[in-house]
Amino acid sequence: MKTITLVRSEFARLTASRMGITALLALMLVPVVYGGFYLWGNADPYNALDKVPAAIVVDDVGTTVDDAVVNYGKDAADQLVDDQRFGWVIVSADEAKAGVTEGVYDFSLTFPHSFSADLASAGASDPTRASLVLTTDDTNSYLSTTLAKQAAAAVQAALTQKVGEQASSTLLNAVDSIRTGLANASDGASRLSDAATSASAGATSLASGTSTLAAGAQSLDAGLAELNARAAALPGSASALASGAAGVANGLSVVPGQVGAALTAAGVSAADQQPILAELAALSGAASQVSSGATALGAQAPALVSGISSAASGASTLADGAAAASTGAGQLSAGLAQLASGSSELNGSLASGLAQVSTTTAAGRASTAAAIANPVAVDQHAITQAQNYGAGLAPFFISLAAWIGIYALFLLVRPLSRRALTAVRRPIGTALAGWITPALLGAVQMVALFAVATLALGLHPANAAGLLGFMILVSVTFAAIVLALNIWLGSV
Repeated sequence: MKTITLVRSEFARLTASRMGITALLALMLVPVVYGGFYLWGNADPYNALDKVPAAIVVDDVGTTVDDAVVNYGKDAADQLVDDQRFGWVIVSADEAKAGVTEGVYDFSLTFPHSFSADLASAGASDPTRASLVLTTDDTNSYLSTTLAKQAAAAVQAALTQKVGEQASSTLLNAVDSIRTGLANASDGASRLSDAATSASAGATSLASGTSTLAAGAQSLDAGLAELNARAAALPGSASALASGAAGVANGLSVVPGQVGAALTAAGVSAADQQPILAELAALSGAASQVSSGATALGAQAPALVSGISSAASGASTLADGAAAASTGAGQLSAGLAQLASGSSELNGSLASGLAQVSTTTAAGRASTAAAIANPVAVDQHAITQAQNYGAGLAPFFISLAAWIGIYALFLLVRPLSRRALTAVRRPIGTALAGWITPALLGAVQMVALFAVATLALGLHPANAAGLLGFMILVSVTFAAIVLALNIWLGSV
């Protein structure tokens, strides 16, 4: 018997009665129903998560940040309700506990009393880690617990990014304030350097002037000391001068009469004597004035001597002070020179530090803070992309359906015609005939399953012809495997 004849004979046997045809059609539909329902049921399992009841408890009392009252827990709860990813309901702590226990809610998420304060402490010297309380009950649904953990992780990630962005913004604003301070300090240091340089030059001139002053004061002190030494004899000399002048005046007072008598005796006329006598009288008056002046000088000489002594003492003090001033001016000049050098170095260091801190704007700092809080972005370039979760699982479910379909067909299909094998003695042709029948039926199953997946379920394969061909290849391969197992192990 030829291979084609054996295939025809097997198909005739399978369709010989209505019951046979019904059984064959039922088994042919097994992979279609199995694969179709699995693909339909898993097409988008997350599409109705908003129907999953979940409780939110907001015990957070808020805190103050930058003179503004914030409540991160309430804000996050409101955002969750608005997103409608789950069927969130804001309730009290007692309602949430009773609801999860009784199965009214699949899980609950609690924002504790100090949630905002703990979050805000991230920028403080003693930060405290904020906590979310997730309450689940696996007796309600283990899947709901898994979903609850994913929801809590998503909330945690969003809040972490928000807090990280705020902390980074605070840090960047502080850096900007530091930069402003550095700029002001640099300007001040520049002005200080200029003023110190000018002051240093003035101090140098002052040192030179005080040095000259000290030298002059020393000379003055020496001169007044000598004058003081000589002024000690002044009262005595003035007294002697007064006595001598008085004697001269007394002597001259009698001279005109004697001289007049002598001139008369000599035969000088009175008219010729008059100028001589007038002159003698004037000389006598002058001597008298000298005597009076000397007497007055003698009276004032002690006071003069005392004044000269005081002046000498003052000159000595002035000399000492001028010397000290000269020394201090020299030290001031050296100190101001160091100040000028130091302020110049400070100005250079501040300018260097300022150059390393870039200028920013409020918008730029906000953008940088956002980048720091979320530094990595995933830019996906998909060569081929499944349209939903079910499409991603389609290769698995289609392959599983193909295996089950072939396995079920061998409940009707005979793996091997023993009569043909004995009569014809062509094992290869007979085995090939035993494979072709389930392979053809499996191919029909795959065509039907392909039609259900693409037309009824709306899946869109990137390469439709390639997918259908591969489905048929997988089915006929499974037919060969099951055929071989039946031949080797028997129809157990």
